[in-house]
Amino acid sequence: MSAPLRYESAEVLTEELRNAATSSPAFDPDVAAKIGKRLAVRRSLCGLSQRQLGVRLGIDSVDVEAYEQGERRMSCRLLLETARQLKATPRFFFQ
Repeated sequence: MSAPLRYESAEVLTEELRNAATSSPAFDPDVAAKIGKRLAVRRSLCGLSQRQLGVRLGIDSVDVEAYEQGERRMSCRLLLETARQLKATPRFFFQ
């Protein structure tokens, strides 16, 4: 019986998670782009940079940029926390 495979680095795991987030059959690029545009507008209205928002959310500014461009979809948890940090309702991102 062999031991479970372990990831050699956090970068490998992060890259695999990023690939999985965009390769899902449920990924709708139009919805992701719409949410991303609303995210960028709200972040700008709050006077935050992508880096500042990333720090508040515990993610990298590159990830914030990917969400804003609709390249990645946000998890429900991340969307709720983003709404909280930007003092908006989750519904705002879908209007």
